[in-house]
Amino acid sequence: MPTLRVKYIRSPSQIPAGRNYVLVTYGGEYKQTKHSLGLTITVARQNSKTVSELSFLTAVHTAKGIGKQEGISEIFACNSLVGVSSPK
Repeated sequence: MPTLRVKYIRSPSQIPAGRNYVLVTYGGEYKQTKHSLGLTITVARQNSKTVSELSFLTAVHTAKGIGKQEGISEIFACNSLVGVSSPK
């Protein structure tokens, strides 16, 4: 399988319908959610912007590894923080 490329998107609604994919996005807590079309990795937003960004990049790297392992060539990263509240 060739090197997987990550497509950065503004919203999960930009993912083409019916394709298998791994999505990395921000959320309230870190988790991995399997679904019929693949997997979503959610990265918790931290108080430190640097820590949040590094955690997100680590999750993107992990998504590429999972995609390669599972034969999923569509890797999406939605790094928009719109609608994600800051941790307390």
